[in-house]
Amino acid sequence: MADFDIIFLKPTRFEDCLKCVEHIKAEKIVHINLCDLDSEKSQRVLDFISGAVHIQEGQIINPGDKIYCSIPKNKSYQIEYKELTNNITNPRFDEEEEIIPRYNRR
Repeated sequence: MADFDIIFLKPTRFEDCLKCVEHIKAEKIVHINLCDLDSEKSQRVLDFISGAVHIQEGQIINPGDKIYCSIPKNKSYQIEYKELTNNITNPRFDEEEEIIPRYNRR
């Protein structure tokens, strides 16, 4: 394996994530583009890679749509843009807000 700091991979099937794991074990930054995979396969790949990153005590960041990057524990990074959040919940509702029912009396 060549001595690079960052590896760019674009898996086309689940079995390709084994290459990702080898680079993660070697403490490389791995940029993973899952655009060519359907939702089910990309979730399987991400779950598998997440396990490898967790064992290595690293972290995964999501810099774009279906783009993930594994960061080893001994590396640092900087994101110079605001991350978009795909918050499904409605911002009007707050978990701490008490909802008091109102009843119409006749």
